[in-house]
Amino acid sequence: MIPFYLMKCQTRLFNNIVRHFSISESSLSQINIDELANGVRVITEELCSPLTCTSIIIQTGSRFENSCNNGISNLIEHMSLSKKDMQESFHNKGIKVNSVTTRDFQRYTAISQTEYASDCLEVLSNIITESEWDDSDIELQKNIIKSDAIDLDNNPKSLVFDYLHQTAFQGTSLGQSVIGPSTNLMNFNKLHICNFLKETYKPHRIIIVSSGGESHSSIMSKASSTVGYLSVSECKTVDFGCQRYTGSQITYRDDSMPYAHIALAVEVPGVTSPEYLKLLVANCLLQSWDRTQGGTDRHGSPLARAASTSRLCEHFQTFYIAYSDVGLWGVYFIGDPKCLDDMVSNIQDQWMHMCTTIVRSDVERAVNITKLKLAKRMDGLLNSCYDIGLQVLYTSKRRSLSDLYNELSKISERTIKDVCFNYIYDKCPVVAAVGPTETLPHYNRIRSGMYWLRL
Repeated sequence: MIPFYLMKCQTRLFNNIVRHFSISESSLSQINIDELANGVRVITEELCSPLTCTSIIIQTGSRFENSCNNGISNLIEHMSLSKKDMQESFHNKGIKVNSVTTRDFQRYTAISQTEYASDCLEVLSNIITESEWDDSDIELQKNIIKSDAIDLDNNPKSLVFDYLHQTAFQGTSLGQSVIGPSTNLMNFNKLHICNFLKETYKPHRIIIVSSGGESHSSIMSKASSTVGYLSVSECKTVDFGCQRYTGSQITYRDDSMPYAHIALAVEVPGVTSPEYLKLLVANCLLQSWDRTQGGTDRHGSPLARAASTSRLCEHFQTFYIAYSDVGLWGVYFIGDPKCLDDMVSNIQDQWMHMCTTIVRSDVERAVNITKLKLAKRMDGLLNSCYDIGLQVLYTSKRRSLSDLYNELSKISERTIKDVCFNYIYDKCPVVAAVGPTETLPHYNRIRSGMYWLRL
């Protein structure tokens, strides 16, 4: 264990570095948030940099799909970046482009020299304004997605988290996978894609973000000419669909696998909740551990010490999957089939300690880890562009790093006890498991481990 006085000195040093970083951040960058007449939001961060990162974020994904068109957002993403003229334009100008589709947003990003930032925005804007699709390209992308689906099915971690959503939010759109079922994929055609684009890719669901050397006025001018003509929507509210959590367990047993992959989680609020940062700190209390770190008892987390000395698992990591209104908070681990019961018991034991007996030194350590994670989210053009876009998407504003640090500094052990007691203690968990799961406890036994009986 680290002596308390040494931890206190480290905390002071870290806070001094944070204050210096915050001052430098405020003096070098300038955030501008604007909105076009039709509702498209434009956010720029002006930095002294020869590069510019440009992103277009659309509020779409599997959460905004139904059982008949589940997977169409992912197909649109593949189709959008497969156009030959777009690929040639990016290649000739040395522009790096990537895209991602999740359950609640879709993002297209391009990093270029600042002189090409306007060209990047124009090309990316064509994704949501042009609807000319070739049937042969559609079939080609379908085959690529089928190959991706096979790869995901062979990835136990991805499979576990898909199952986790499926059982936690069963019967709702949030439980659907991003790729969607293969039957839907085979039925999609040009008409389905055009109709979905028309219904979903509305101005009030579009965010344009720029971070780097390009000026705000230049980005606004280009945005007005490329997406400013999109028709204004009569209804500007976004339907998130039914949101219902069900404490439950889903298991895919495969005894041919060497290790079991298991996720154990509870329902918590999302990004817009005032409890978000507190839950982020609580998530950092257990940290993560891997067998390659060695088998000693000198790890900061009690769960890591138990996993290391007793060989309870090969790897574990905490997670907090936060959407706008709801989230899943828990632990994912890869374990030996003989030790699953002990590992689950240790996880729940640490959760109960967090609800009742957490101490100040542990909270200070977790707060510092959280500060480091938040700083990494904003470090560099790409990360900063991502962070700005998601903050505006979820909260309609961008909080500075110094504001987040000030709020984190107010979190105490009493705060963590309260938030853990509200969302963990005696709550129904959700469990997803893949692999040799014979020794995984029954759900009723796992549920009984979510509280302590004391005299």
